[in-house]
Amino acid sequence: MLKTSDTFNVHLINLLTNKRSCGNYGRKVARVRNHMEKKATMIDTSGYSCPINLAMVSRKLKSLEIGDTLEVISDEPEFKKQIKTWSYETGNQLIDFKQQDDSCITRLRKGSGFRADTLIENIKFVTLGIKLHFIKTLLQIIPLKKIQYLVTFVSVAEGLRAQGWLQEREIKNYIPLPIPNNITKHCGLVFGFKNKSDAIKIFKLLDESKFAVEDIYFEDKDKSYKILNFT
Repeated sequence: MLKTSDTFNVHLINLLTNKRSCGNYGRKVARVRNHMEKKATMIDTSGYSCPINLAMVSRKLKSLEIGDTLEVISDEPEFKKQIKTWSYETGNQLIDFKQQDDSCITRLRKGSGFRADTLIENIKFVTLGIKLHFIKTLLQIIPLKKIQYLVTFVSVAEGLRAQGWLQEREIKNYIPLPIPNNITKHCGLVFGFKNKSDAIKIFKLLDESKFAVEDIYFEDKDKSYKILNFT
């Protein structure tokens, strides 16, 4: 049931959008009303702990538009702390938390990508993007075997942590690359592989070591990327 304030807002929006004299402003308000009427998408991660629950949230947000709201149900005690960090690293807005019995309901709004708070962070982020795109361009010039499989992460920061961990163990059978636009339009870091077995092996290794890997994508014949189903 609508509150008095909600009813007033609806009447106000109706008034503004029905007046021809409002012009563009009326159309803008109409878009706001349509957005208000959209129901929030919900995902239940109960029974899952980090990093699986974060991967579920990240995957779901990829299917939404910027500005859309996602409600996440979680019974993981550390979820609040994890989602705060993840929201900052990915540029998504953490709206609020609501406790319901043994579960926590978190509301998120999909953002437009990571925005650094400091100049140093911004320089690091831009430098990483330049480096990844340089590697991508180099691979297109040098006639090597084509990268066909990509391991994605819930955030750039998580991908960098995984990369450092692999480097410490001298595991080098992957290539860090920028995430393709047809997976997400936001900036991102992926690990590229030439064959499926290496991609699955590294994915499972990182997953078992509690890194928030998301999915493995493969390039289809039509040049689009699809999620690889594997066990």
